[in-house]
Amino acid sequence: MITQEVAREYIRQFRTDVYGTFYGRADATFDLIDALASDTQARSPVELSLSPFFRHQYSSLYKGMKAWKYDEAALDMVLLRALPEPEAGGYRLWVLDETPRRRQYAPTLPDRGYVHAPNPVRGNKPITIGYNYSVLAHINLEGGGTWAPPWAIDRTPTAWTGVEVGLTQVIRLVLSDDHWHVITADSRYGTPLYVAGLYQCANVTGVTRLRAYRNLYHKPPPYNRKGRPRIHGDVFKLHKSDTWSEPDERHEFIEQDAKGRETRAVIQVWEEMHFQKAPHCPFTLVKITSYNADGQLRFKHPMWLIVSGRRCLPAKQARMAYRRRPVGEHLFRFVKRHLLFETAQMGSVEQDERWSTVVGLAYWNLYVSRDVVERSVRPWERYKPAPPVGQPATPSQARRYFGRLLPKLGTPASAPQPRGKSPGRAQGDRPQPRERFKVVYKGKKRSPSVA
Repeated sequence: MITQEVAREYIRQFRTDVYGTFYGRADATFDLIDALASDTQARSPVELSLSPFFRHQYSSLYKGMKAWKYDEAALDMVLLRALPEPEAGGYRLWVLDETPRRRQYAPTLPDRGYVHAPNPVRGNKPITIGYNYSVLAHINLEGGGTWAPPWAIDRTPTAWTGVEVGLTQVIRLVLSDDHWHVITADSRYGTPLYVAGLYQCANVTGVTRLRAYRNLYHKPPPYNRKGRPRIHGDVFKLHKSDTWSEPDERHEFIEQDAKGRETRAVIQVWEEMHFQKAPHCPFTLVKITSYNADGQLRFKHPMWLIVSGRRCLPAKQARMAYRRRPVGEHLFRFVKRHLLFETAQMGSVEQDERWSTVVGLAYWNLYVSRDVVERSVRPWERYKPAPPVGQPATPSQARRYFGRLLPKLGTPASAPQPRGKSPGRAQGDRPQPRERFKVVYKGKKRSPSVA
């Protein structure tokens, strides 16, 4: 049995390894990460300077975001070593998704675009101005829980798409880790480009949802030596059942939902399917339909998944993997509500990207301490069902206790040394107004009208 002291030593080693990848404003940035992970009252980054774990002046916070540098490859390896090892023949499960960050009041920041933003007012468009960030986070297949430590958080430039940035993150993961990786993604990634990109990676399997109006194709029939060989077989339209062929596999079983109600799941599988624009990258098509105990459909439409890549994943396991994908939404909600992901208003794009890395590392501090911190249950939470024995603390519980754990862990960062009073800005110096940038609009260009 692992003792508390052994677990704390593991956390200390992780924090030391992370600190070892920093250079340039390393001490101030590491203190900032500790303050962000432990402070439950700050409403903006500057208020983190009031934390007892941030030993610098408040100005060092923004200077750190301006000059902080780190070894990205070394940090990637440190984070991968902190993840649990998969079982023999098993895989690491990941969620790939994109989340917006609002910056509608920052006209001096370049490359801002229109991003999705929920709007409760009916009739208004759910958009705002800001940046999209692509996130690749690890999730557990079994055991429940809402932990999803983000391994990569990268801004999506307006000249790129989320699929392209997500593929670069997956390729970076494959080059850093030799394990088998299963990537779950929503219908945004159900494109020929994404499937073709995953097909180039030997140890990656994608479980991706499809939109219901997609057209797919079977593999072509054998060549009859007449004319040009066919590239596509018969068309398979998801929204037209008369184009469906007989499935290659069919599974039916009874299970219970989260409330203990019996449901019947029917899984149909079609092998060797492909997109029109990616005929040499076959995948497996999976249709999942759920019924209530009385035989009525639980959902109006079935769920379509594709299992792509060179390594096969059975349909039942693909369904289990995709059902864990919503854990990524818990990550986005937590970092935006509690770790100031959207609240921080940095003065440049580079500082904005560094802040997203700081937020990710603060989350990792909570993740590695999830088995050490005590469960702090609030008075209005005592009526909830008791969690299973051995289940780690939730992200919110870990954050509430992390401030009491930090003094026992210590810090690898050096204490600040006062250097006297800064001379400040030279007399008569008048900085020029910063340049303003237009918002990038990525809509389709209209063809000029003919008179």
